[in-house]
Amino acid sequence: MAKFRLSGDSLRRISTIELKNAAGVNISGRPNPAGVGATGESGIDGSGATIPADPDGLDSEGLAVESNGSFWVSDEYGPHIVHFDASGRTLERINPFGNGTGGRRLPAVLALRRPNRGMEGLAITPDGRTLVGAMQSPLDNPTTAIGRASNAYRIITFDIASGATKTFVYVADAVGSLISEITAISATSFLVIERDGLFQGGSPAAVSKRVYRIDLANATDVGDAANASTGKLFGGKVLEALTPAERASNAITPVSKSLVYDLLTLPGGYPHDKLEGVTLIGKDLLVVSNDDDFGVNDGGASNFVSKILPATQLRDRVVLYFIRLSTPLR
Repeated sequence: MAKFRLSGDSLRRISTIELKNAAGVNISGRPNPAGVGATGESGIDGSGATIPADPDGLDSEGLAVESNGSFWVSDEYGPHIVHFDASGRTLERINPFGNGTGGRRLPAVLALRRPNRGMEGLAITPDGRTLVGAMQSPLDNPTTAIGRASNAYRIITFDIASGATKTFVYVADAVGSLISEITAISATSFLVIERDGLFQGGSPAAVSKRVYRIDLANATDVGDAANASTGKLFGGKVLEALTPAERASNAITPVSKSLVYDLLTLPGGYPHDKLEGVTLIGKDLLVVSNDDDFGVNDGGASNFVSKILPATQLRDRVVLYFIRLSTPLR
């Protein structure tokens, strides 16, 4: 984790924090073993030899900072959410499997996350009391066929003091969309990134790189008090299997959703495939960033190839976009 300071139109790194487990050992990015978030992947070293799984491993994605300097990280593996002290040492690790530290857990149904599509975004409410996590894709619940035909995504709230959770439905524009980040505006209002995985200028071309404002205030909590492995049922069906009409007939109100900005309308375009970071500075300065995958793509046979942007023919790199909104958000 790094801390940066914005100066004019430049960012300067001022400190770095290494993530450590409770024993003070650095955490790796290696996949988890069975029972604690395994994705079916195996890590390999530079020579192609398999390396051991890491029960503390994280594919870190979301970050939420408390006023005391401690911070929370969510990941794509388990999913896990991990509380670190200001030095980066683990204070608590929470997951859906019931074997995290402190006895607290996320809803058991989250264990059915699509591999590497775990808790992609994490926010903390302005009062510092509640974490809000966004799952990147619908769960494979109870099967991949059902989950991957759904447009019902889960937004999870976690009360930091009590560990109580709630679950809300985010309805995506299209099946297959990805929810890539969430950041808080108020106690109930958040910015969310919804995107596809395509490039502007590619074939097929990108159609979705959007920032939405959502609100949980009037949405229905669809969490399961019994914490069943497939979550709460509605007329005998899991959430992911419900049609829009069935959601309505079961009195499920999704989070409200309104478009804030479409990145494909930027002057000069948005050439990247991945829109993955968003924050709001002040009332109306939207800042978004991409994930450049270190400028490489999987070339097969344990090789990497340069990640070239079709629109520019340049290698991808991390870019921050500062967008002044015409309408203040707070």
